[in-house]
Amino acid sequence: MSYRALEVFLHRRFLGIASVCIFFAAIPCAAGTAQTKPHSATYFVDCSGNGEKNDGRSADSPWTTLEKVNGHTFSAGDELRFKRGSVCQGILWPKGSGSESDPIRITAYGTGLRPKIVAETGSEEALKLFNQENWDIDSLDLSGANTFGVFISGDKGILHHIHLANLLVHDIGGAEMKHKESGLVVISPGSVDQRFDDVLVDGVTAYNTQEWVGIMVGGGNFGWPPESTWSTRVTIRDSIVHDVQGDGIVLFRVRDGRIASNVAWNTGMQATESMGTPNAIWTWMCRDCVVEQNEAFLTDSPGVDGGAFDIDYGNTNNSVVDNYGHDTQGYCIAVFAAGYITHQSQVRGNTCLNNGRSPRMAKFQGAIFLHTWNDGKLDGLVVQDNTIYWDPPGTAPAVINDAAFQGANGIFRANRIYSTSPWMITSDRSLNFQANQYSLYSHDAALSGTWNYGGRMFQGFAEYQAQSGQDAGSSFRDVATTNTNTGLEFWPESKAATQQSDATYRDLLSKPLIGIDRSATVYQLAGKWTLYALLSGRLGSDGLLEEETRRQLTTLRSLAAQFRGNRLETVIALRREPENTTEKGSLGNAISDLDFDTAAFVAAPVADGNIWEQPLLLFLSPEGQVNKAWRGGFVGAAELGLEVRQRMGNPAYSEIGEAK
Repeated sequence: MSYRALEVFLHRRFLGIASVCIFFAAIPCAAGTAQTKPHSATYFVDCSGNGEKNDGRSADSPWTTLEKVNGHTFSAGDELRFKRGSVCQGILWPKGSGSESDPIRITAYGTGLRPKIVAETGSEEALKLFNQENWDIDSLDLSGANTFGVFISGDKGILHHIHLANLLVHDIGGAEMKHKESGLVVISPGSVDQRFDDVLVDGVTAYNTQEWVGIMVGGGNFGWPPESTWSTRVTIRDSIVHDVQGDGIVLFRVRDGRIASNVAWNTGMQATESMGTPNAIWTWMCRDCVVEQNEAFLTDSPGVDGGAFDIDYGNTNNSVVDNYGHDTQGYCIAVFAAGYITHQSQVRGNTCLNNGRSPRMAKFQGAIFLHTWNDGKLDGLVVQDNTIYWDPPGTAPAVINDAAFQGANGIFRANRIYSTSPWMITSDRSLNFQANQYSLYSHDAALSGTWNYGGRMFQGFAEYQAQSGQDAGSSFRDVATTNTNTGLEFWPESKAATQQSDATYRDLLSKPLIGIDRSATVYQLAGKWTLYALLSGRLGSDGLLEEETRRQLTTLRSLAAQFRGNRLETVIALRREPENTTEKGSLGNAISDLDFDTAAFVAAPVADGNIWEQPLLLFLSPEGQVNKAWRGGFVGAAELGLEVRQRMGNPAYSEIGEAK
């Protein structure tokens, strides 16, 4: 529900928002109760108020303009708090740096929507730091600038500890797009002599820009500097990016990087190519970088690419693991090399569905695309244990490899390909195929399939296997199409067992769903396909929901946006944990900041014993049956998405534009 709906609900049901502060007594809603570290100061900003002479040292005497903030140099351990529900016009550029042990924090106070920073037309950025380090920034709404939403840079030395969390960054653009280092969140060195160490982008929602990127760490047009100049220890997690002209989420020139549990859609929306061809989530010049448990869909490009995930040239020890790439104009996953050797790439455990929606890109790239140019080479590549549902608009291969390799051949092993196209693969002899499963779906099960290997086309799996020397231990089956209910005719029927008779779930589902403070019935589980999630409601010391909960909610937000038009319901039952004196927010704020307006948030039902202490997700039919249950841990986008799609059909993407 929206914050306004939540506020009205709490006011009417629970005698006002003030009761939230009383109920969550361990979480101070009043700013005056804040604990500060010795020798540090807390400053308050309320741009809705008046008071030029205010000193900013209390909620009763807040600064009322960004000029006061930007004119102050903050010190280690200081905290700058913006009032929720307020709107500040201009650029936020506070000065100073924190220390390794005491970063400076920007956050919000009070109750309501995130405080807004709205940059004036013509401003380059809404939030800026330059040659500054040791900052924690959370719980702001940033918009209005013409080049950057958040821009953090410098021109010398190592800048440490830049942590961004719970930001809403949107509606950025208007300037001429001159380079890829422009967009919603850009943390990019300003010179070859500057880099970052310890960067965290956590729980950021970034959307709608006429500039290039959603979230970028790295970059800079510095030629090919040595790895010693690359940024280090970078994580982007639990974030959502959509509606960008170019790339969704990228790491450029990074050592020890991680992109995990994010979602990107409507990437590559530029009408005419001017500076490159984008992908949703990818890495370039990255050593020891992992892309895992992400989701990317509705990806496009004004040229080539337009894919979900990409290990690009200049990478070493990069992995793309357990991701879900679907409904893309281009490929699902690519591995490239150009001018350099791309070393030791792992593509493992991913799910690819409905890729190559562009007939041109399907024939040129397939779902898995291995490609080199300008004397680049691949070395030590393994593509293993991936599942590919391939239904191109025409006859095109699911796997295309024309890459040059250094040393031993690449390995394509233990993958599963379900295809409506009889053309399974096209590959040079540089890739070895082993223990794969091929399934060809047709109306009469009379097709034998084709394999193009080493420049020769083979008709039928037996001929290919016998004469190419490839796919030892592999299998092929030709299947008559029987399932037309999902929009993907070649899909097997779901094997999920209905658990209607499970007494444990039946007892849980019989309990009334009540408000967060357990005082009123607010929701009934009946009549629609519903995802019902029981998750921890514990707040961290930063006033935000714990990372495990936010990670699962990121996936659920994406699913709810995709199936909004299919009328999928989402109910989130939060288990309230005992609060402690260090928690600084309210649960109402934490729910509001999720921007999950289509979900109903309720208190988790009280059950005998502690059986529901672990996360639980139930997928319920309109009749109230438990179609599928997941217990005890994180459920990934692919597992959830496939199950819902098999029951409800393809997403009605026409209504996804309403989602944040």
